[in-house]
Amino acid sequence: MRLAVLCLAAAAVAGCGLLTETDPPPAPVRDDARYRVTFEATWSAQTHPEAFPTNAHFSRLTGAVHAPGVSFWEVGLIASEGIRAMAETGATAPLRAEVEAYGARADFVEGDPIPTSPGTASVEVAVSEERPLVTVVTMLAPSPDWFVGVSGLDLRRGDAGWADEIFYDLQVQDAGTDDGASYTAADAPRAVWAVIGPVAYAPLGSTTVGRITFTRVE
Repeated sequence: MRLAVLCLAAAAVAGCGLLTETDPPPAPVRDDARYRVTFEATWSAQTHPEAFPTNAHFSRLTGAVHAPGVSFWEVGLIASEGIRAMAETGATAPLRAEVEAYGARADFVEGDPIPTSPGTASVEVAVSEERPLVTVVTMLAPSPDWFVGVSGLDLRRGDAGWADEIFYDLQVQDAGTDDGASYTAADAPRAVWAVIGPVAYAPLGSTTVGRITFTRVE
């Protein structure tokens, strides 16, 4: 009987979550990192000659660093009010409010505009284990509701590291909130918003208008 009691006690200890020689070591803690986000706009009368506007520009780079499970826009989904305002007018305050509503799970990001395209704008962002994702957008202007950007880019890499550099060539997205189909079309708000999707029609026709690069600086 004494031997049986000892065996039960040993089994209970083994099930308490104590480390054994076969348990993997704890995952290393990922240090914070900083990135320079650079948008190089190539949109010009040479690349897109059809009806190219005389005042071509991009609004401020804006968005957030945020936790997994937080999202501000996705292709195939309806735009938020913050994305609508950014895409139609370049305004950033509504999107800032949406980011700040997440509290510690998201930090607002705002950088430079591109006053004349082609041109370059940049902003630095700080990412962490808790907030490793980056969302950045900017309005292509003038336009009804067109914008470019990335959504929820995860900068983490294996072994508790971070990516050194990532880049994407950007296609223009239609926010789905205005029916206009040309750069300077009159305002035509949709009664029912469509989903966000690539601008696959003239004058852009599924082409790219620039490149965004995430470069680790710290």
